[in-house]
Amino acid sequence: MQDLLDMLNEGRAHVKVEMNAEDLKAFSEDLIRRAKDELGSIVEAAKKERMLTKAEVKELFGVCDATLWHWANKGILKPVKTGNKIMYPEYEVRKALGQRNINI
Repeated sequence: MQDLLDMLNEGRAHVKVEMNAEDLKAFSEDLIRRAKDELGSIVEAAKKERMLTKAEVKELFGVCDATLWHWANKGILKPVKTGNKIMYPEYEVRKALGQRNINI
């Protein structure tokens, strides 16, 4: 299976592969396992990330709801919706703060 992944990673434009059903199943299961592992680590990192409420962000920046809405539309500060709550990942807030020396 690793040889097939190596061929695909090398970027060979046209690859024709012939395999039996058992090998195809094993290959697909391996891809699914890899995707789950990768996604799992991303989810775990996201769970550890501190989230700020909309009220906290408004206070930090001294802005109103409309400004946060405009910033979200412009990609300046991207909120995350969890249920009916709007939260902001701390890394997004820090990125938007840029050079400002504001303690979170």
